[in-house]
Amino acid sequence: MMTTQQHNILSLIAASIFADKRIFASEVEVFITSTQQLNRLKDMKSKLTEAELLQWYETHKEDIRQNISTPYFKDWFYDLLEKLSELRDKEALLDIMYKISIADGNVHVSERALITLAKRYWV
Repeated sequence: MMTTQQHNILSLIAASIFADKRIFASEVEVFITSTQQLNRLKDMKSKLTEAELLQWYETHKEDIRQNISTPYFKDWFYDLLEKLSELRDKEALLDIMYKISIADGNVHVSERALITLAKRYWV
Protein backbone atom coordinates (compact mmCIF):
# COMPACT_ATOMS: atom_id res chain seq x y z
CA MET A 1 0.00 0.00 0.00
CA MET A 2 1.28 3.44 -0.92
CA THR A 3 1.94 5.96 1.83
CA THR A 4 0.94 9.62 1.74
CA GLN A 5 4.62 10.49 1.58
CA GLN A 6 5.12 8.29 -1.47
CA HIS A 7 2.11 9.91 -3.12
CA ASN A 8 3.59 13.36 -2.45
CA ILE A 9 6.98 12.30 -3.81
CA LEU A 10 5.42 10.91 -6.97
CA SER A 11 3.27 14.04 -7.39
CA LEU A 12 6.34 16.26 -7.16
CA ILE A 13 8.29 14.18 -9.65
CA ALA A 14 5.34 13.82 -12.03
CA ALA A 15 4.99 17.60 -12.15
CA SER A 16 8.15 17.53 -14.30
CA ILE A 17 6.28 15.58 -16.97
CA PHE A 18 3.55 18.20 -17.24
CA ALA A 19 5.60 21.38 -16.73
CA ASP A 20 6.11 22.09 -20.44
CA LYS A 21 2.47 21.22 -21.30
CA ARG A 22 3.69 18.40 -23.58
CA ILE A 23 3.77 14.76 -22.56
CA PHE A 24 6.22 12.40 -24.20
CA ALA A 25 6.36 8.65 -23.77
CA SER A 26 10.07 9.01 -23.00
CA GLU A 27 9.25 11.22 -19.99
CA VAL A 28 6.73 8.73 -18.63
CA GLU A 29 9.25 5.93 -19.15
CA VAL A 30 11.92 7.84 -17.22
CA PHE A 31 9.35 8.58 -14.50
CA ILE A 32 8.66 4.85 -14.08
CA THR A 33 12.27 3.64 -14.22
CA SER A 34 13.70 6.46 -12.10
CA THR A 35 11.07 6.37 -9.40
CA GLN A 36 11.68 2.65 -8.98
CA GLN A 37 15.19 3.67 -7.87
CA LEU A 38 13.57 5.52 -4.96
CA ASN A 39 12.91 2.12 -3.41
CA ARG A 40 16.49 2.33 -2.13
CA LEU A 41 15.90 5.52 -0.16
CA LYS A 42 15.80 5.20 3.61
CA ASP A 43 12.54 7.18 3.79
CA MET A 44 10.63 4.81 1.52
CA LYS A 45 8.70 2.43 3.75
CA SER A 46 7.11 0.19 1.13
CA LYS A 47 8.64 -0.68 -2.21
CA LEU A 48 6.84 0.27 -5.42
CA THR A 49 6.71 -1.98 -8.47
CA GLU A 50 6.70 -0.78 -12.05
CA ALA A 51 3.03 -1.77 -12.34
CA GLU A 52 2.12 0.21 -9.20
CA LEU A 53 3.98 3.27 -10.49
CA LEU A 54 2.26 3.09 -13.87
CA GLN A 55 -1.13 2.65 -12.21
CA TRP A 56 -0.42 5.62 -9.93
CA TYR A 57 0.55 7.73 -12.95
CA GLU A 58 -2.58 6.80 -14.90
CA THR A 59 -4.80 7.46 -11.88
CA HIS A 60 -3.29 10.86 -10.99
CA LYS A 61 -2.10 12.39 -14.27
CA GLU A 62 -5.20 14.58 -14.73
CA ASP A 63 -4.95 15.93 -11.17
CA ILE A 64 -1.28 16.78 -11.67
CA ARG A 65 -1.96 18.38 -15.08
CA GLN A 66 -4.71 20.53 -13.53
CA ASN A 67 -2.52 21.57 -10.60
CA ILE A 68 0.24 22.60 -13.01
CA SER A 69 -2.22 24.64 -15.10
CA THR A 70 -3.99 26.48 -12.30
CA PRO A 71 -3.14 30.04 -11.22
CA TYR A 72 -2.65 28.49 -7.76
CA PHE A 73 0.13 26.22 -9.00
CA LYS A 74 2.75 27.66 -6.65
CA ASP A 75 0.52 27.09 -3.61
CA TRP A 76 0.13 23.41 -4.56
CA PHE A 77 3.82 23.03 -5.41
CA TYR A 78 5.11 24.73 -2.25
CA ASP A 79 2.68 22.69 -0.17
CA LEU A 80 4.22 19.51 -1.66
CA LEU A 81 7.74 20.79 -0.98
CA GLU A 82 6.81 21.60 2.61
CA LYS A 83 5.33 18.13 3.14
CA LEU A 84 8.59 16.64 1.85
CA SER A 85 10.93 18.99 3.72
CA GLU A 86 11.92 16.31 6.25
CA LEU A 87 12.94 13.88 3.50
CA ARG A 88 16.64 13.07 3.71
CA ASP A 89 17.38 12.40 0.03
CA LYS A 90 15.90 15.45 -1.65
CA GLU A 91 18.79 15.50 -4.12
CA ALA A 92 17.56 12.16 -5.53
CA LEU A 93 14.16 13.73 -6.26
CA LEU A 94 15.73 16.71 -7.98
CA ASP A 95 17.89 14.36 -10.02
CA ILE A 96 14.84 12.41 -11.21
CA MET A 97 13.03 15.63 -12.07
CA TYR A 98 16.03 16.64 -14.17
CA LYS A 99 16.17 13.24 -15.90
CA ILE A 100 12.51 13.60 -16.84
CA SER A 101 13.04 17.11 -18.14
CA ILE A 102 15.84 15.99 -20.49
CA ALA A 103 14.04 12.81 -21.61
CA ASP A 104 12.46 14.52 -24.61
CA GLY A 105 15.79 16.03 -25.69
CA ASN A 106 14.84 19.56 -24.69
CA VAL A 107 14.82 21.14 -21.23
CA HIS A 108 11.94 23.60 -21.38
CA VAL A 109 12.16 26.80 -19.34
CA SER A 110 9.17 25.72 -17.23
CA GLU A 111 10.88 22.41 -16.39
CA ARG A 112 14.02 24.26 -15.35
CA ALA A 113 11.91 26.67 -13.28
CA LEU A 114 10.22 23.80 -11.45
CA ILE A 115 13.56 22.30 -10.41
CA THR A 116 14.92 25.72 -9.45
CA LEU A 117 11.86 26.46 -7.27
CA ALA A 118 12.33 23.15 -5.47
CA LYS A 119 16.07 23.71 -4.93
CA ARG A 120 15.53 27.23 -3.60
CA TYR A 121 12.74 26.13 -1.28
CA TRP A 122 14.75 23.33 0.26
CA VAL A 123 18.09 25.11 0.59
